[in-house]
Amino acid sequence: MKKTAQTSHPISGLFSLLLFGLFVLFLLIMLLFSAQIYQRSIKKADSETDLGTISSYITTKFRQHDVQDGIFTDELNDIPALCFRDTINNRDYITYLYLDDGSLKELFTATGSSAQANAGTMIASLSDFQIEEKGNGFYYIFLQNTVGNTSEFFLHSSAD
Repeated sequence: MKKTAQTSHPISGLFSLLLFGLFVLFLLIMLLFSAQIYQRSIKKADSETDLGTISSYITTKFRQHDVQDGIFTDELNDIPALCFRDTINNRDYITYLYLDDGSLKELFTATGSSAQANAGTMIASLSDFQIEEKGNGFYYIFLQNTVGNTSEFFLHSSAD
């Protein structure tokens, strides 16, 4: 029995190399598109999480002050604010939540003091923050972050 040696054709090697190159090229393109989609979804999730965190913060403040005359709306330097009243050692204090220069700010001050809006502590970056007292203890809150996502909700004071 005589064995014959098989010889490979030069085109088959070139075809294999070309096929492998196409596979690597498609793999790289798929990875690039996947990375872009992942980045977009992370940015969107982060912006939605930010609004959720701010909403929770406002809700927590609201619930902490849900007593008779503990929650009201007012203005601080002509800026609408959601206000919370505290009495500490027989002295009244007000916490203001308001939008100033693209930031949701909080300012804790004694009642009757000459508080300035720029003295507040920045809580979060927002492009819009609206508060409206609807009556019967209901407060409408509207938030818009810097990306344009919005959140709106109602809070109800059981003390009213």
